[in-house]
Amino acid sequence: MIAKRILIAGCGDLGAGIAPALVEQGHQVSAIRRTGLYFPSGVHGITGDLTQFSDEQLPDVDLIFLIMTPQEYNETAYRAAYYETATRIVERYRATQPQVFFVSSTSIYGQNQGDWIDENTEPQRPDSASSQWILEAEQVLAKALPSVAVRCSGIYGPGRYRLLKKVMSAESWDKNSWTNRVHRDDVVRALLHLASRALHGETLLAHYEVTDHTPVSMWEVKLCIARLLGVPANIPDNAQAFLPKTGKRISNKSLVETGFCFQYPSYVSGYLPLVEQYRQERSV
Repeated sequence: MIAKRILIAGCGDLGAGIAPALVEQGHQVSAIRRTGLYFPSGVHGITGDLTQFSDEQLPDVDLIFLIMTPQEYNETAYRAAYYETATRIVERYRATQPQVFFVSSTSIYGQNQGDWIDENTEPQRPDSASSQWILEAEQVLAKALPSVAVRCSGIYGPGRYRLLKKVMSAESWDKNSWTNRVHRDDVVRALLHLASRALHGETLLAHYEVTDHTPVSMWEVKLCIARLLGVPANIPDNAQAFLPKTGKRISNKSLVETGFCFQYPSYVSGYLPLVEQYRQERSV
């Protein structure tokens, strides 16, 4: 493979995960993060707000990973992180047309009645303003650049312990619904896998759903975590409540058809090591 110039726009957890493999493959890798000076070895690091950079500050590249995270969880922050960043990428790179992989979210699907979602499903209007801005960022990129939206479901993995802590607390469980999960390491591997296909000249779809093989009810996930942690399951007595009436079930068929294999094909295989890691960190 001929070495390429690659930009990781958003070098947080996922960006730092893909960078070492790209460097090892011989690519010239640049990465941007809002704050901080740490970048993976072999990466040319740029610190600052991408939307404020001049054209000269943004390097000429052949491929971009756009992996944004809002600074706060409100509509204004989502607009800035996704829509405004995507708009700036288009302004800078419209003339040179690099391949873009945009880390999006399955939350852009507004379907909420247990619907099955696959690569042929047209998103209904998202039920939150934040998801609407993610969808609009997808559309801005798709209209101007060769882009692939990598729509991830709920990402879990090392350091992402919010759900584990909730199960350990005395909080009553929220209403049951369908949920879709994917391990952080599988997201990293999927990004590298799709980029490799593109760099080898393969034609990709406009978007892929990156989620494991097991859509599941949220209560089943919490029950699994409770058993692994050895804590009581705070569930109601009404068995009918176990049947989800809301949410969506997402198929990963299009990703699997590219030859991708999951390291963690279900939430069970993923939460087993995660719970053990959580225990070890708490005991230190």
